[in-house]
Amino acid sequence: RRDGGLHRAIARGACLLAVCAGYQIMGTTFGGEEGQPVDGLGLIDISSGRGTARAVVELVGEADPGLGIPTLTGFENHMGVTRLGPGVRPLARTTVGTGNGDGTEGCHVGKVVGTYLHGPALARNPGLADLLLTWAVGFQLPPLDDTWFEQLRRERLAAVLPG
Repeated sequence: RRDGGLHRAIARGACLLAVCAGYQIMGTTFGGEEGQPVDGLGLIDISSGRGTARAVVELVGEADPGLGIPTLTGFENHMGVTRLGPGVRPLARTTVGTGNGDGTEGCHVGKVVGTYLHGPALARNPGLADLLLTWAVGFQLPPLDDTWFEQLRRERLAAVLPG
C-alpha cells in the first residue's frame, strides 16, 4: 500500500489471484484480529468482516458465465463475510459451501480475482488457471494433453454433490 506498486501493476493490466486472507486484504477494509475494521489495500471495491461461524467445508460454485470456465471446487476455511461493491462481480454462485456469505463466492473485476477457494484452487480448477494464464500472457495458450485433473474434479464434486 505504501509504494502503490500493486495499484500501478493492476492499472497496467497485470492479473492477480488472491486467496482467503489475501482476498480480504485486497479490499477497502477487512476484519482485524479482534474483528475490528482494518484498512485494506484498496485494490478493488470489496469489504470483509468477521462472520459468526467458521466455514470449514468443501465449496462448489457455478462460475460467472462471462468467464467461460466450468464449475469451481475447493476447500474453504474462514470466518469472513465479504461484500462486493458496484462493478465487482461474483466469481461464482455457491451450490455447496459458504463463500462470501450471501450465496456468492469470491469476486472478479478486470484481471483481478479473489476467492475463498483453497484446495489448491488452481490445481483443482484448471479452467481458472488457464484463464489467469491467458490474461497474463495476452493470448489463448494451447491446451495441455493431460486428463488427470478431470478425474480429480469428478472425485471432489461427487464427494459433495448429491446424485
